[in-house]
Amino acid sequence: GMGTPKPDRGDGHIRLTDVTKPSLRYFPAPGKKQPVPAVILCPGGGYVSLVTTKMTPIAEWLNSHGISAFILIYRVPKKRKDAFEDIQRAVRIVRSRASEWNIDPRRIGVMGSSAGGHLAARVSTGFDLKTYEEVDKLDAVSCKPDFTVLLYPAYMNKGKELSTDFSVSNKISPTLIVSAKDDKGFFPGSPIYAEALKEAGASIRVHFFEKGGHGFSLRPQQHPLSTWPELCVQWLRDKDIIKEAEQENTPNKN
Repeated sequence: GMGTPKPDRGDGHIRLTDVTKPSLRYFPAPGKKQPVPAVILCPGGGYVSLVTTKMTPIAEWLNSHGISAFILIYRVPKKRKDAFEDIQRAVRIVRSRASEWNIDPRRIGVMGSSAGGHLAARVSTGFDLKTYEEVDKLDAVSCKPDFTVLLYPAYMNKGKELSTDFSVSNKISPTLIVSAKDDKGFFPGSPIYAEALKEAGASIRVHFFEKGGHGFSLRPQQHPLSTWPELCVQWLRDKDIIKEAEQENTPNKN
């Protein structure tokens, strides 16, 4: 089905599991005439469940910058292969329906947190891997994201080596990684992945903070990590994903 909420852990977040039918939740950027960028958001949850409630504020924040967003409800639990198919298919759906949804097909990105960061990196590096038999003609459309944002990604490394889930090359689209060094379990994977992209000649920017742990969203924090959304917007401007001319009629700048 579309997913069953797990019992509340008391942190106010909803975790979906038993997802057998993937879906996209659409958050259109308000009131835009010209085609807008779009981001497909991959929630975390250890490939066991999906913490969708952390992605809703991120979708709304993207909307405030004139970017449409989709939350991908990918298949869980323990379905990494299926999840990879789901993100490939999601990029193809959004790109093939771009004109219908007023999206620029050359500015479609992915953004993932934790396990969702691993998934976003998989489609970013494995866009030419054929993971499933073609369902229909839109599977001829490229599933390569135009940009990638990884928030505290998980499962990026095996010890000191890059995970074999990724084959890196200079064809990978520009990537931004935001992680905290006190995320003991997963932080080491971020510099390992970043270094591999750099060596391959891909465009990579990192923001590594001393404190922040694992699982931050747009939660206001007392330490420098809380600047990550502005740093992300700056990077999107530098990469011409957010174009200044389009921003003038966006009421909300932050």
